[in-house]
Amino acid sequence: MTQSVAENEDDLLTLMFMLCGGMATGMFSFGVLLIPVRNWMVQYHLLAAGDQVVIPFVDGIGFGWPQIVVVAGLILVLVAPLVALRRRARDRV
Repeated sequence: MTQSVAENEDDLLTLMFMLCGGMATGMFSFGVLLIPVRNWMVQYHLLAAGDQVVIPFVDGIGFGWPQIVVVAGLILVLVAPLVALRRRARDRV
């Protein structure tokens, strides 16, 4: 059973997105648990603190609305090319 080039490309692209997403998720959760990293993330507004928190993680620190909008935008920017590549690959077959 051989795969066509388009299927192989789709598999590699999917694997790349899974690996990058997994590493990013792991690094983010590791950073939230370390107090100096957490303080740095609050200082540079990567996380919100206090009453601005909408999605809490730990010790009153989490995502506020600005962080939620940025994460939603990043997800959209990462998913849109994937959908376009899959459509292009489907049209080639």
